[in-house]
Amino acid sequence: MLPAIAASLVALAMQGSLQAQAVSNRLFSENFDGLALGPNREEGLAGLEVWTGTPPSGWVLDNSQMPGFGTPNDGMVEWAGWTFANKDWWVRAAGNQRRAEWAFGDNTVMIADPDEWDDAAHAKGLFNAFIALPSINVKGAAANSLVLAFDSTWRPEAFDDGGANWPVDENGRPINNQNGVVDASFDGGANQRVVDFSSDSGSPNFKKDIDFINESVVVPLNNPAGATALNLRFGMLTAANDWWWAVDNIAVGVPPLLSSVTGNGLAVTNRIVEALGKTVNTSAGVTVTVNGKAATPVEVTRELVNDNYPESERVFVSHTGTQVFAPRSKVAVTVRFTDNTGRVVEENGSFIAPGYLSVSTTPKEITAVLTDAAWMTVKESAGVKLELNGTAITATSVRRVDSTVVVSYVSPSLIPSGSRHTLKATYTTATGQELVETVGFTAATYATLSADLATAPGTGTEAGMSWRTHQLGAARPGGTTLAAAESQLAGALGASEHDASGEVGGVFKINFVNFDQASGEAGNFKASGLAELSVNDDAIPGIPGLNGGLDNIAGQALAFLEIPAAGLYTMVVNSDDGFQVSVGTTNNPKAQILGQFDGGRGSSDTRFYFEAPKAGVYLFRLLWMEGGGGANVEWFTVNADGTRALVNGTQAGALRSFRRRTVSEPGGGTTTPLVFTGIVRNANGSLTLTWTGGGTLQSSPSINGPWTDVTGATSPLTLTPDQATQFARLRR
Repeated sequence: MLPAIAASLVALAMQGSLQAQAVSNRLFSENFDGLALGPNREEGLAGLEVWTGTPPSGWVLDNSQMPGFGTPNDGMVEWAGWTFANKDWWVRAAGNQRRAEWAFGDNTVMIADPDEWDDAAHAKGLFNAFIALPSINVKGAAANSLVLAFDSTWRPEAFDDGGANWPVDENGRPINNQNGVVDASFDGGANQRVVDFSSDSGSPNFKKDIDFINESVVVPLNNPAGATALNLRFGMLTAANDWWWAVDNIAVGVPPLLSSVTGNGLAVTNRIVEALGKTVNTSAGVTVTVNGKAATPVEVTRELVNDNYPESERVFVSHTGTQVFAPRSKVAVTVRFTDNTGRVVEENGSFIAPGYLSVSTTPKEITAVLTDAAWMTVKESAGVKLELNGTAITATSVRRVDSTVVVSYVSPSLIPSGSRHTLKATYTTATGQELVETVGFTAATYATLSADLATAPGTGTEAGMSWRTHQLGAARPGGTTLAAAESQLAGALGASEHDASGEVGGVFKINFVNFDQASGEAGNFKASGLAELSVNDDAIPGIPGLNGGLDNIAGQALAFLEIPAAGLYTMVVNSDDGFQVSVGTTNNPKAQILGQFDGGRGSSDTRFYFEAPKAGVYLFRLLWMEGGGGANVEWFTVNADGTRALVNGTQAGALRSFRRRTVSEPGGGTTTPLVFTGIVRNANGSLTLTWTGGGTLQSSPSINGPWTDVTGATSPLTLTPDQATQFARLRR
């Protein structure tokens, strides 16, 4: 029995060493997961909790040097300087381009992305932005004992953006050089550049493309003796339409220190930085607690950070459990270890457990998708319970599709356009564990056509559409934007060089829009398409142009569409590049915008919806634009059974189109803008609202709706405040 007793005493001694008074080596940490994310602003990929421009408390943004700062002409607003976003949403919104290879970044990350920023118009100039961390108390730290650690993804580009949109040197050569920096100062002293990433291949600080997409950075801060306060700032400087730099898991302290805590649905991984000769004594034992409970077993491994930091290693402390963490919950973790000097170190961290539920909508249907993971499989036979905004609803269908369970709910009425909701799903895993997950979502947006834009059914004549083409011989000033395309069509950018030989009265008479610049196969409707999609692509009217060109095109289709019945309609434009669909009258064809994509892209669908209050003939306008490369556009609707029909096509359910009306234009579609012109508080406490353009005044207790009409309201309108805060909007 003595050997067993001795072994137990040794184990107790080791455990006791870890229970000694512990210290934390980490003076500062930030993983950005505590930020409240909101909806996208201008990016094409919709999301409800995906982005914010507001940094953590105490951080100071300086985007004042960004071109167009403080004006609408500031590029893609999500990326106009340093901002914060859900990493997975950023990857998808930007089209990946190797962003997904950043394995160390997790959940919310800090991003400077001049590539995405340049996808919207901005003033001339280079991307220059700083963000400063709160002052860090370093009192008592020995000289030269501190390090900065962070996870980084860097993809560089330089000296390739000149011309009218970017500054150049005195010889007209591009000067863009995407430069990532970190500056440090102590006690108000001068800044020292502790990190300098250059895109210039001739620089000693050159960080070449691809090699640094997934990197753990550890740098000494060279803190002087007696320093009490450290200030750090990150900068992205002198970039044009270049790539990106993004950062996560920032930590400052004396190594060894916990730099990050990440996890999935079952497992936790703690990464401990070793540097400056300070290491973890793994033989003394390492313990981990997860949500206050001791975690066993614990696996400890050591790896080199990377070849760029040969004196720095990370110790990985991992644990895999048996029960799935509550979806989207914050998981608290404590790791306790001994360093090579005998000190016991205890560090705390957390991560956000993954969710498995995503929600999409049409104006009538909510679709919830539960996605299996390597550690979690949904047992669909156990059913899925749903609550919408706290009220139980019964799913219309629950079905498995490959590695997902798709739950559909069809609403008895239209879901208010753009309204905010929460969906709670209760489901069971294959191992019998019940999980509860709640997500917020924004309902699909749709327009309600103004009834006064319609003339009676049967008032269209001359079947078909009218099409205009305009082609420039050089790149369109203003780029691939709807505003620039409008200027081009108006003739403000120069004469057109398209081939006008097929025009009648200044327009091409067409039956439907299914165009490809080379009469090839593009989009959904094509020669090789199946069933209703088997339709040859036509050449773009007037293209190739008189000089043989295939680029820099703007086009417009005008069509009097007969809407056969009141109700909801689904419309789609597939385009390369952008488009806009509107409805109105001949004097104002853009009275209501129904759907658009404002920018460049390859052949892609954009789906949108509109509600028609009554049957009738409405004037629709399709604006389309192309910059360079491929060019195609097709315009169609989707039937209730999912089949598709070109507008004025021969497919079942196709909307009929005409080139003229048999009656005069309706009175709707006024050119007077629909805007509030004044909100005045009167001496007696009442409020007077004034607006132009007529329209219908609506009110709501929340900016997100639901909205109700204010009966009989006309401008000016005087109100006596007698209730909680109300929001107001105008609708045609």
